[in-house]
Amino acid sequence: MSGLGSMVLAEVRNFLARHSVEDKSVLLAVSGGIDSVTLLHALLELRNEFSLELSVAHLDHGLRGESSTGDAEFVRQLTAELNLKSTIETRPVNRVAEQQSLSLEEAARSVRYDFLDEVATEESDDFIALGHNRNDQAETILMNILRGAGLRGLGGMGERNGPYIRPLLNVPRDEIARYVEENQIEYRVDETNEDTSFTRNRIRHELIPELEADYNPNVVDSLVRLGELAKHARDFTADRVDEVVGEIKIDGGSGGICFNRKKLLKYHPYLQRATVRRLIGEVKGNLKDVSFSHVEEVLDKLRKEPASARLDLPGVTFSLDREKCCFGAEIPEKNRITFRYELHPGEETVVEEAGLEISANVKPLARGRDDFDFPSDRLIEVVDWRKVERPILIRNREYGDRFVPLGMDGEKKLKDFFIDLKIPRENRDRIPLVCDRNGVIWVVGYRIDDRYRIDEATNEIMTIKARKI
Repeated sequence: MSGLGSMVLAEVRNFLARHSVEDKSVLLAVSGGIDSVTLLHALLELRNEFSLELSVAHLDHGLRGESSTGDAEFVRQLTAELNLKSTIETRPVNRVAEQQSLSLEEAARSVRYDFLDEVATEESDDFIALGHNRNDQAETILMNILRGAGLRGLGGMGERNGPYIRPLLNVPRDEIARYVEENQIEYRVDETNEDTSFTRNRIRHELIPELEADYNPNVVDSLVRLGELAKHARDFTADRVDEVVGEIKIDGGSGGICFNRKKLLKYHPYLQRATVRRLIGEVKGNLKDVSFSHVEEVLDKLRKEPASARLDLPGVTFSLDREKCCFGAEIPEKNRITFRYELHPGEETVVEEAGLEISANVKPLARGRDDFDFPSDRLIEVVDWRKVERPILIRNREYGDRFVPLGMDGEKKLKDFFIDLKIPRENRDRIPLVCDRNGVIWVVGYRIDDRYRIDEATNEIMTIKARKI
């Protein structure tokens, strides 16, 4: 096999040397597809040269029936022929997606990485090798651009992230195809890679070919180059953020991380943003679920100079007291009230957590809107039935809830609505929200969403009543 597919072997060899992957144990994630099988054969070629101990892990996501079973059997036979240790498992991605409200793509990725981490830990492997190639990198960067990424997203996938390594990341897909053809390597074809209902597949099979044909035949190279420049900019920014953090941090006194607001605001806005992200990450331990808008919320409070403020962010809290600002780890409230019930018109639902019984009834609007007698009781509301999209739920607040209070033109955060009404924080979880698929219909006892109000076109209404129990 030596001498054939020279670019693949040369790139993998350079990668192993560059990242000091020598005299190490490497777990290969092998799906059976062309990329992972190519990486397996390349590392076998270089195993003695770099004194590598190789093993294989394969996960059947349970999504493609006999086809995925065939992939697992292919990997089992291949590793047996190569006399390599393999770990092959099946895990229910569909169930994880449903339980965690994830897309199939997100759930598959989460389950796959959990599996690889567990196998590598059990085997005490030094590295976990993945088969992503140069075209995958371009697709990832373009997908991140479409999602509104910053420098981190523009950088795409890293050659090395902790124990994870991607030795093929600089190898174009056509070179991989040439390598398997020249060396007569068998591999499996995953038919779901052609399914354009998945975002990445649409980018691969539709968007990039269109960009290559109509705009830039070298768009893959351009995207990868953009990623490299973004990584360099990110590294430079990280060094500057180190300096900023050292300059602005002050003694918190009671845990968390505190800093001087005035000192942070003297820096460039980009450094302000990067520094806030860094501090959130240090306190939280990661930046999962922390978006651009969350960082902007913090900066908005800093720049508007209120005497004091507080924000609840994903997994972390932010507080401001004049010039002292602090991020603290979110302390789970063991006894925090959470509830969720379905509300069916014509039936009554007891919400013990709120001490209320809530019912809804639907009926035609007998008279026009102008002649309608709106209820004066704050525990009774009337909305336009045709604007409601079932199912109807009764639940308490969730992070990010917004609605349009009756009489207003724009959305308002539920949290800000509660603050304006001076509702104590400890009482807010007990306030029921009647919601449909689109959001909040009624903050029970306070206000309906303006988008559900009855109007001249209303011919059927839903009356919602809450009664104390």
